[in-house]
Amino acid sequence: MVALTVFDVAGRYFFNMPLSGGYEISEILMGLTVFAALPLASRAENHLAIGLLTDRLTGNARRWHRIMILMISTAGLGYIGWRMTVQAGIMYSSMASTGSLRLPLWPVAGAMAALAWLSCLVTAVLLARALVGLDRDAHAAKGSLE
Repeated sequence: MVALTVFDVAGRYFFNMPLSGGYEISEILMGLTVFAALPLASRAENHLAIGLLTDRLTGNARRWHRIMILMISTAGLGYIGWRMTVQAGIMYSSMASTGSLRLPLWPVAGAMAALAWLSCLVTAVLLARALVGLDRDAHAAKGSLE
């Protein structure tokens, strides 16, 4: 994505020839980057939290806080996965494509949907492990953005 931007900017300002479709490709890559990082962030439980309260929790309160956060995350990621799946179907049936390069958008939406479902699965597994008590040493969400 960085190389694409460098070539696009250099072509635009030095040669008066921007990269054809560079903006569209950047948009697609940005969306894929966000959704590709989602399963990793879910696995590390790197969601945002307000440290004012969460850092003070101990013992059972910390465990139940983590379980509640995982339940909300699983539901949210399931909703995102479902909506992205529906959107990919709409894009496939309408044959939606990008403006200048005419790239089909349904494969991108399908990949995003798959990554959202993978994130949902990851958080569901973490939730199951937390409910059973296998991850007693895991810490609840931290308040800082380390």
